[in-house]
Amino acid sequence: MVITSLEDLDGMTDVMGLLDEGQRLQSRLGELGGVLRQAASQLDKGSPPSPGMAASVIEVSKAFEGWHERAQRILGGTPVEPVLPKVLEALEAHRKALEEAALRQKAMNVLEQVSSLVYRGADEFLPLSTVQFDALGMIRKFKDMTGLNDVILSLAGGNHSYNLLLKLVLDKEMSNDEWMSVYQKVGQEIGQELAVAAARGRVYLPEQ
Repeated sequence: MVITSLEDLDGMTDVMGLLDEGQRLQSRLGELGGVLRQAASQLDKGSPPSPGMAASVIEVSKAFEGWHERAQRILGGTPVEPVLPKVLEALEAHRKALEEAALRQKAMNVLEQVSSLVYRGADEFLPLSTVQFDALGMIRKFKDMTGLNDVILSLAGGNHSYNLLLKLVLDKEMSNDEWMSVYQKVGQEIGQELAVAAARGRVYLPEQ
């Protein structure tokens, strides 16, 4: 599974839409609260509320009910008290969990590609094997992990040395200056032997 943006993760767009809608409902409820307080003051003085006020209350109530039902479905049927701030809080926690899952998966995609690299040669190439052993260890660690760490964020953001290794292996469109910069960083951060092998085309992904 390759995720190119956080919105690619299943459910993220729906959650963001519900959060936006909830914020608008919160604003409408706040405005309606002010109107009702004014109406209560008028009632104390013997003046009846306007005929449209009851219709506004019913409209907002129905809008909230529909929004709450959709939020419950997005949250997997987990009961959430029908209080707007609490529903927004649950949705925000769900959005954060989806975002973390998306970033973790992007990091895992990089590690899986690194672990799939092949050396063109009859013998085992220790510099590549060492990197792949490390990548497989991180895959096992991240699968059972909750939350994020700096390594996951670096891999997901394309800033880790393993991202650079894949770029050196796969990206044939780099300018000379960019290629030299990536090559030097791979040599410094992973090892010169692996950087040379990747630059010479001795390291590749089987599907390429």
